[in-house]
Amino acid sequence: MSDYIVYNGFWNAAPSDPVRRLAAASVEQGCAFTPVPNTAFAVQVAPTVSVSVNGTLITAADRVLFWDKDTRLALALEACGARLYNRAAAVAACDDKSETHRLLARGGVPMPKTLLSPMTYVEVTDAIELFLTAAETALGFPMVVKECYGSFGRQVYLAQNGDDLRRFAYAMGARSFILQEFVTASSGDDTRLYLVGDTVAAAIRRHSDTDFRANVELGGTVIPYQPTEREVALAQQCRTLLGLDFCAVDLLHDGDGNPLVCEVNSNAYMAGLIGATGVDVASRIITYIKEETVWKT
Repeated sequence: MSDYIVYNGFWNAAPSDPVRRLAAASVEQGCAFTPVPNTAFAVQVAPTVSVSVNGTLITAADRVLFWDKDTRLALALEACGARLYNRAAAVAACDDKSETHRLLARGGVPMPKTLLSPMTYVEVTDAIELFLTAAETALGFPMVVKECYGSFGRQVYLAQNGDDLRRFAYAMGARSFILQEFVTASSGDDTRLYLVGDTVAAAIRRHSDTDFRANVELGGTVIPYQPTEREVALAQQCRTLLGLDFCAVDLLHDGDGNPLVCEVNSNAYMAGLIGATGVDVASRIITYIKEETVWKT
């Protein structure tokens, strides 16, 4: 049996901070997951499926901590029998924000009202005006514009009026996006619950005085947070509906304090959370994988 941590070799010339933390935790626990970029895997898809890394074939005996969004690689690894943490379908569901909301809505999860942009080709044309006009009526302003694929809040924008909305929409090209009602009560604020299995390992409140987005990467500050029973149950429901082993669930709160799911992340960064809470979630993830493997053998 071999243990790997897959990370993106295009974005990271060397293992990123979470990958280094996970690798160190695995060594401490005696299972030594080896960090490997997705670019190091040779994936054959015909006439049969096989995956190799450094000349070694992946088999059903292998465990893969999948810290990437290369779901084609993830699916190929699963076709070879490897157990992925998180599984390919769960990573894909979190990576595409429209799919995240679709799957959670089927389970009755409370979320901001959300509209999905129509599929476009190469560039946005005047044909999208019908959708934008309908969105103005349905959501009003301000309105949140989110690319379906993005990280660290960098592909999330706030449209104050119709001109802003059209500027963002026309700049998308062929990229899909969603439009959401703006939750005024949570402007610059959110809470993040980090689940490992069905346990909330740690939680934080993020706040920004200068941006409607509370992401640490955009200047937000972090403090420890004690989630309510309702928030914990909601985060657990999201994890179950999306089929995740571990995840970070980001919550907004409406004017009455009711939690609304904003996003679910399959491989959320953890440095800020660890620094604020002192909880080593990397170690918790490795422990979960070890215990889950023992339970299944």
